[in-house]
Amino acid sequence: MAAIIMDGRALGAHLMPELIRNGAELRDRYRVVPMLAAIMVGDNPASRQYVKNKRKMAEQLGFESRVVQIAESEANTEAMLTLLHDLGGDPHTTGILLQVPVPDSLDRFRLFDAIAPLKDVDGVGASSVSGFYRGEWGRFLPCTPRGVLELLDYYKVPVDGARAAVIGRSDIAGKPAALILGGRLRNATVTWCHRHTRNLAAICRESDLIVSCVGADTGREFLITADMVKPGACVIDVGFRRIGPGKFAGDVDFEAVRNVAGWVTLNPGGTGPMTVVALMQNLIDAARYQLGLDRAQYSL
Repeated sequence: MAAIIMDGRALGAHLMPELIRNGAELRDRYRVVPMLAAIMVGDNPASRQYVKNKRKMAEQLGFESRVVQIAESEANTEAMLTLLHDLGGDPHTTGILLQVPVPDSLDRFRLFDAIAPLKDVDGVGASSVSGFYRGEWGRFLPCTPRGVLELLDYYKVPVDGARAAVIGRSDIAGKPAALILGGRLRNATVTWCHRHTRNLAAICRESDLIVSCVGADTGREFLITADMVKPGACVIDVGFRRIGPGKFAGDVDFEAVRNVAGWVTLNPGGTGPMTVVALMQNLIDAARYQLGLDRAQYSL
């Protein structure tokens, strides 16, 4: 039996009326229009595409956004810290997003922790991490894991007690996804994998859920192939890499895996759209926190 296709665009359309409603409440009741400030260092093609998608959805919701573009040659940690401090103190800036990856020359952890806690819409600062590290929601979940959770809930994938393999350890995808799925929010039994993991295929074949967050050239066309997937398992493809001019691919061999898995995400069209939706949810929550309110509620 072919897999259930997990379509992030369809789920995003399902959630759009709720986003509009929560945004309208901020505007009509509190006279607040959320504003996102996205900082992008360098010219990474995948980052450029994500920022474009984020600005587009913000505009659809009637929110404001600005992109602070910094040339890699001009970026340094101290100047970036000053920028983050200024944005943190700006009453018109609701949420701050530092688009990753950033150059290795920058101290990314100092930068993450310099983001104002109530404006940390990608959930990378220490105050955000402490929440899901302890198995709680906290203020913000990072956007990609939040989107993954909503896909799992919407498509009714059983996660409680399931064996899960999370591949990748970035600060916005693999690392938080492993902690969140294995914590009290979802109660999976997680094997956290990365480039040093031995026998990755064997680990994947034993897993009920695979979440692949690599998004880099691994020397093979696809990292996750059909022979690595347990029949009926759920396969979530977070990876996103450029393979040619205007062409992108994920970690998973979708066409082959769909004939083995029970669920599989589109890519593009799966976790990417839900990452953007989750960012808008976090931006709405940031506005609410700054008004002294609890986070917004959704049907998922």
